[in-house]
Amino acid sequence: MKRVFTLLILIISFSHVSMAQYLEVYYGVKAGTNISQLYYTGDQNNFLDNDRMKVAAHFGPFAEIVFNDFFSLQPELLYSIKGARFKDTSDADLRYHYEYHYLSLPVMAKYYVTERINIQAGPQVAYLLNAKNLSIDDINRSTYGYEEAPINLYEETEHIDAGIVLGVGYLTETGFYLSARYNLGLLNTSKLQEGIDRNLTNGVIQLSAGFSFF
Repeated sequence: MKRVFTLLILIISFSHVSMAQYLEVYYGVKAGTNISQLYYTGDQNNFLDNDRMKVAAHFGPFAEIVFNDFFSLQPELLYSIKGARFKDTSDADLRYHYEYHYLSLPVMAKYYVTERINIQAGPQVAYLLNAKNLSIDDINRSTYGYEEAPINLYEETEHIDAGIVLGVGYLTETGFYLSARYNLGLLNTSKLQEGIDRNLTNGVIQLSAGFSFF
């Protein structure tokens, strides 16, 4: 799957070179905040009780391929951190902090409702770079002054995620760029384990700022 992901990036890169001969192509960089959570279904009814959204970051380059005054296509390559925080319902002193690091490739179709404001939608595929559980035990922290060591979740987590992205954007005359999106994961991020019925999907509110080089 890693080779497929790499091949997809190369195909899009070569497509940019070809299309740049016939269409306007603008490049830019962006960064911003992820406000993420995990959606759970399965036989452990209290698995994500008392869950809270996780605040993290994303950043990376993008290209906007302009077809006319109304339509454009914007592929991006983002380093994006997702996850969730929640408490153990059987131990009030124990909290979990799931953190997933992805290399994400959204491809957004953009429609400009005005010269500066656009609505956007498209698919996204992501490759998992790292996954860990930063568990926190309040008793250990208050008594001994340390937190639990991170637990590696990489082998327990599916390495490919995919979903859909919806959002709005604003582009100023100077090239400054703002956007707000919601990313809905469609694939189970938890690997199947014998005797455990667990389905975890990502949900992310994404607020971004960037600059487009005209």
